[in-house]
Amino acid sequence: MRILHYHNANDRMTAEYVSILSGAMTEFGYLSGDGCIENVSATSLPDAIKAMKTSRVDIVHFHGCWHDSDFMIARKARKAGTRIVISPHGQLEPWVVKQDYWKSRLPRIIAYQKRIVNDALAVVVMGKMEENCMKHLGWNTRIEVVRNSMITDTITDKEMARKMLYIYNKVMDSHTFALLGEGERLAFASLIKAGISRDARWLTDNENASISRLSACGWRRIIIHAFHTSITDTIADGIDTLGISHPDIKPEEIPCYLPKTEKRKGLFNKEIKPLPAVIADDKGDHTESFSNFIKSLHKHASMGHLTIKDIIETAYQMRHVSIDERLFNEKMKEKSLDKFVSSLMQIMIDYTRMEEGFLVAPPGNNRRTRRLAAMLDDEKKIF
Repeated sequence: MRILHYHNANDRMTAEYVSILSGAMTEFGYLSGDGCIENVSATSLPDAIKAMKTSRVDIVHFHGCWHDSDFMIARKARKAGTRIVISPHGQLEPWVVKQDYWKSRLPRIIAYQKRIVNDALAVVVMGKMEENCMKHLGWNTRIEVVRNSMITDTITDKEMARKMLYIYNKVMDSHTFALLGEGERLAFASLIKAGISRDARWLTDNENASISRLSACGWRRIIIHAFHTSITDTIADGIDTLGISHPDIKPEEIPCYLPKTEKRKGLFNKEIKPLPAVIADDKGDHTESFSNFIKSLHKHASMGHLTIKDIIETAYQMRHVSIDERLFNEKMKEKSLDKFVSSLMQIMIDYTRMEEGFLVAPPGNNRRTRRLAAMLDDEKKIF
């Protein structure tokens, strides 16, 4: 894990704090999710950009507020998929915000400060008073308290470093699917394929290779995401089918930030019903029942609630039931669902490595397909 600490060069107290924090954290690298920890610092925009270009940065930790250069660094971090943590160091307390409010603070709040705080996966404050201020401000609810060993003897340097590392791990263990690289996403889909088919012979050499190349960190991210999307059993079946070993990870014991569960409003304020069972008729055919299944799946998608678990259930049905493809496609066209089905088939290929022989319609890669993919990618997105 590589953390870039960004702070004002003229703020000697913050510079000393970052130095103490980084030094004390060095010996705790084995506690990080990927088994190592590297802290680097930057006090200017060119230095920060250089650090981000030189090597991948996992977290940008902003120290303090109101620096105009924060805007550019935060934008580059978002573009690179780098996560943001911010320690205001008291600079968002009311008496500070009120100073030169109309000419200085408010323009910066509008331009970048509020968004940086909102985009941060964690806001680290140094005491109860600052915590209450941040709660009152309401820009971010993911507030963590870590006292500063420089100004209080209630915490040691090492304890401060350990608590901060706990937060960094929590940040990196949240919405882990977004952190998967192309090869890791292929491995994830291949494990799903193995779990659904329960036959290792269906996997290609490339799919097997993607799984064998998974690092301990890749396994960690996949297993955590599977746990939070309720597909642990499918991944476990895939692992069992392939007879492979993997790191012992207990996702239920790993802290992370989860999205808020809010009641949907307006047109979306409807109950999301589970997908119906696919049952054969008296002739052993599943076409009618599967058609109703797809209609329900379309309702999930239209309500913005398509999940990877839905896709896995769909893939399972497509692999194991008897469907008259001609009749099925006629029914879908009558219900104006043919374009949805076309996009769904592309999703089946991308997320479960479905082979052409199991597809019930030609795949279509278009805007609708990308919307469906976004629902799956963002299933556990925090914002």
